[in-house]
Amino acid sequence: MPNFVYGDSCVSGDDKYVIAQFRHDAPMAWVSELRAFLIQDELKYKHFAPQRHRIQGNASLWKRVISGIEQAEITIVDPLSYRKYAFYDFRQQGAEFNHDFNARGVYEQASKALIEFSPLRAAQMYDEDQLFYSGAFPGAGSFSTKEIIRRIGGKHKDAVITAARAHAMISPSEKRQLINLCARSTKYRLEYYREDTAEIIRKIGRVFDVEHAKSVELLNEFSERISEAVGIPYTHFFDSPVRAVSEARSERIDHLQAADISAGWAVDTLLHTRGDYKVLAKRFAWVSVNGVIVPG
Repeated sequence: MPNFVYGDSCVSGDDKYVIAQFRHDAPMAWVSELRAFLIQDELKYKHFAPQRHRIQGNASLWKRVISGIEQAEITIVDPLSYRKYAFYDFRQQGAEFNHDFNARGVYEQASKALIEFSPLRAAQMYDEDQLFYSGAFPGAGSFSTKEIIRRIGGKHKDAVITAARAHAMISPSEKRQLINLCARSTKYRLEYYREDTAEIIRKIGRVFDVEHAKSVELLNEFSERISEAVGIPYTHFFDSPVRAVSEARSERIDHLQAADISAGWAVDTLLHTRGDYKVLAKRFAWVSVNGVIVPG
């Protein structure tokens, strides 16, 4: 049984998508204590924020809350940067806005970039190179960028959520390793990367709060493809009916309630610091933005 990580999300006022995650073994006693203090059946940031000063008045509880929240891992996708990239790319080609392209075209190009710059890229290597690498993923076309976007809902928001969840599952260094790995020959993969890659696959298990079912299916297929590509049976880590990625309601899961609090806290911090990611990195266990780790 994998060591699942639990995550919940929040969207900032300037469109940043923020996921907070807690590892399965993170201490959660502070969640039940805070829930009891606030007299809530389920802990949400919307309950926490208005009561913040009252909670601070309980010094021992506040200390435990801070200590607990600091263990959260924050993953951020800023779709505006991808839209700016798409707009700039059109202009570099000599295209004129509202003549050769429009806002819809910008959003469509940004959606493609969100997918292609995410860890999903690792499982797409064979889609482009299948003439050179035999034994590739079956049905490669079903995992092309265009098909991924269609399968997850077709909208820019769907691409944002799916890309953010993929970044949350695979760290930046692991992403690079998987991309390099999937471009190697079968013999090279099995002889030199089996142990390291097994550790990556072992760590990708995720339970997200209920929000986007279509991304769940896509991300499960992603993990299966990676496992298949490197020659490690997927069932070695995730036995049926357990799969790598799932969604669950947070009512009975302290980790998801802690993630809700942490995601809201991260968004408020961004608001009050005008988007200073370094301040976030000093508060939380680690922070990544568009697949790049922010130094604490």
